[in-house]
Amino acid sequence: MKKGNLVVGLDVGTTKICAVVGEVNPIRTSRGGFFSDGANPLDSHGNGFLAGGDNGNGSTALNRVDIVGVGSAPSKGLRKGVVVNIESTVESIKKAVEEAETMAGIDIKAVHVGIAGGHVSSFQSNGVIAIKEKDIGRQEMDKVIDAARAVAIPLDREVLHVMPIGFVVDGQNGISDPSGMSGVRLEANVRIITGAVTSVQNLVKSCQRAGLDVLDIVLEPLASAEAALSRDEKDVGAGIVDIGGGTTDIALFHGGNICHTSVLTLGGNNFTNDVAIGLRVPAVEAEKIKKTGTCSLLSMTDQEEEVSISYPGGKPGRKIPKRHLVEILQPRAEELLYLVKEEIIQSGFHGLMTSGVVLTGGAALMKGIDIMAENIFELPVRIGSPAGVGGITGIVNNPMYATGVGLVLYGAKEVAAPQKFGNGNIFHGVKTRMKGWAKGVFR
Repeated sequence: MKKGNLVVGLDVGTTKICAVVGEVNPIRTSRGGFFSDGANPLDSHGNGFLAGGDNGNGSTALNRVDIVGVGSAPSKGLRKGVVVNIESTVESIKKAVEEAETMAGIDIKAVHVGIAGGHVSSFQSNGVIAIKEKDIGRQEMDKVIDAARAVAIPLDREVLHVMPIGFVVDGQNGISDPSGMSGVRLEANVRIITGAVTSVQNLVKSCQRAGLDVLDIVLEPLASAEAALSRDEKDVGAGIVDIGGGTTDIALFHGGNICHTSVLTLGGNNFTNDVAIGLRVPAVEAEKIKKTGTCSLLSMTDQEEEVSISYPGGKPGRKIPKRHLVEILQPRAEELLYLVKEEIIQSGFHGLMTSGVVLTGGAALMKGIDIMAENIFELPVRIGSPAGVGGITGIVNNPMYATGVGLVLYGAKEVAAPQKFGNGNIFHGVKTRMKGWAKGVFR
């Protein structure tokens, strides 16, 4: 029997749909940063237990997230991160959720779902208010964030996230949390992330037809960053590049806050298509070949190694040198990484990525892609697997599960700190607005 709060992350991707179940359990309290048992609350990445707020006696409640169930199924209803066939998407969601339910021994009724696709965009906005009571509290922080989000949004777009970048009190900038400070003028710099209403609506509708309530919609690179980036990396400056099947999601962080997001409509499926055309095999066989011979650098390929190719209809198979496969994959990998580099440079934050870039997603498993990326980005690069969780880590310790685990961690923070900025979530009234999307009522 599960004793803690259960949080479910649903990663609805172009090639696979993954459901991850996490259990959030309170563990102990800290006073002044010390624990009664002397344990370190953080793992090697600086992640681990989630702060749950002040208990009122000088101590802080902490929570631990354990992954207790995982389910995945091939995704057949999405293209480049966007739902194009609701019925197929519903069936894939049901299969993934049923597998996760069996492993976790629970019935899943509600999820935090990830969203991606070329329709997602972001921009920066500022808000200013006057402080009447001289001291800044949560109410004032809410008001200034509302002022920053009061910008004209096209009717065909909807706000997904309003992420504070920093606050300014009486001209003093670089403030991450102004609560309790004195001042007469409060400013907020926020990044507003929006998505196409129809794409969001179709995603919500697919989940609801699968019998699931959507608690929140989370941009997938933000979720991946929750699982694969440490606090120090976000503070110093780091980027997350999640290479999925249909899209490559980018999120850049500095000073502990997000500073840029973007989505490229290129991903692992482009590698598969190249293999199918280059070797003249069906797409299904090309995907198998790609997975068995995943290497992106010809210099790292054994010249004597071979790859087996099979054909449908009883046609005899054959073997080819593995280097022929890599000769197809390497140019596509270079093209994708150069596009990512261009996006990072155009964002203006390339020079601030001191901690480098972390690669996640299924394509991050390609041998040598981190070395190639390091040479192209001219930044430190590592492969990122989910960190900061317990439970069945042997299963989820894989870059392809970064988004799913990150969605659980994102939801666990809402459980641990339900009164952040006074309203539980900066995205006010998310459940109410999603009901409107599902009914086709556009604001």
